[in-house]
Amino acid sequence: MAVYQVRKAKQIIGYKIRWYDSDGRERKKTVKGILREEALKIERDILAKRDRGERLQDLRHAPTFKAFATLWEEEHTPHWKASTLEQYHSIVTNHLTPTFGEQRVSSISESHVRRFMATLHDKGLSERRINLVILVLKMVLKLALRRRWLLEDPLRDVKKLREPKSDVSPFSPEEVEQFLAKCPSWWKPYFVTAFWTGARPNELAALKWGDVDWTAKTCFIRRGRYRGIEGTPKTKHSERTLELLPPVIEALTMQKAQQAASLLKRGEGAPEPGQDYIFKGPDGGFLNTNYLREHIWYATLTAAKLPHRTFYQTRHTFASNALAAGEAPSWVSQQLGHSSPEMLFQVYARWIPNRTRRDGSALLQRMTQHEPLPAPETRTAQ
Repeated sequence: MAVYQVRKAKQIIGYKIRWYDSDGRERKKTVKGILREEALKIERDILAKRDRGERLQDLRHAPTFKAFATLWEEEHTPHWKASTLEQYHSIVTNHLTPTFGEQRVSSISESHVRRFMATLHDKGLSERRINLVILVLKMVLKLALRRRWLLEDPLRDVKKLREPKSDVSPFSPEEVEQFLAKCPSWWKPYFVTAFWTGARPNELAALKWGDVDWTAKTCFIRRGRYRGIEGTPKTKHSERTLELLPPVIEALTMQKAQQAASLLKRGEGAPEPGQDYIFKGPDGGFLNTNYLREHIWYATLTAAKLPHRTFYQTRHTFASNALAAGEAPSWVSQQLGHSSPEMLFQVYARWIPNRTRRDGSALLQRMTQHEPLPAPETRTAQ
């Protein structure tokens, strides 16, 4: 094993490392633009790997990040839930591939990763979202390490960003109006429904017209849609009946008219009654929630001059505003598909009237003004 200087015009431009692999064959590696200490470190890494009986790949022929990420997805797809698959695929497609796609995995360094994180921050992504993106990158590069396409982990010294204690950042009623005023007309019914029901994005993507009871003004949540694949809702309690308030009924009526006009324009016949999805793309294709988030949600926030928030804040907006208005926690919990109101108190306590007061003033007001207690609900004997 030896390290030699590489010179050009009497100037040291790099170092050549020579060693013998576990089969006794001579190997050489030239690295330019590094110091001797760095070359010696590479030498030590090569020796350590050889001593463990590992063979290094020829890094000049390492696959591009795009190709390797595709391989990584294919290997893990059978082991992931559809929702996880959709989330990770979205991160690879919208964040990782545009940055690292044509770069060989062997050349990705810590400095590349840190610049990438700064770019994500400049785009307005939350600390939580950036951490998730870096987690997916780490998983891809971990496979590259196992396949010997990386000498060392470029994320080894990259720490997670400190996340705010709560990721709940609901819209005020005024902000909802600002958002909807700037929202493209095709997508407005979707976002009205999201803000006024608290349904999850994957639940809205799976809604069919047959799930709506126009007479009872309700809608039955029975499935979710992840990356074009139908699946069960998030939990067993997520399967539920939603009460549809007037703005939602109006939005769904608008959506039905839009959809009929779109079918007529494309010269397509009406689908089997009740079986068509409520929310689809303008071209009639399935609703892609990742596209909706990355290209409609954030663009509308920018156009409305609102702070960037996560797509999930539509759900938080419904819950916090309903509770602040004095709606019963049990009703809000049912609308959200929670197993009990307990989670509401954990996540949304500060929006529940009087719970933010800790000085006895609420009790004093009730007792001194002789406010009556609400009458208990009466149940008819069966």
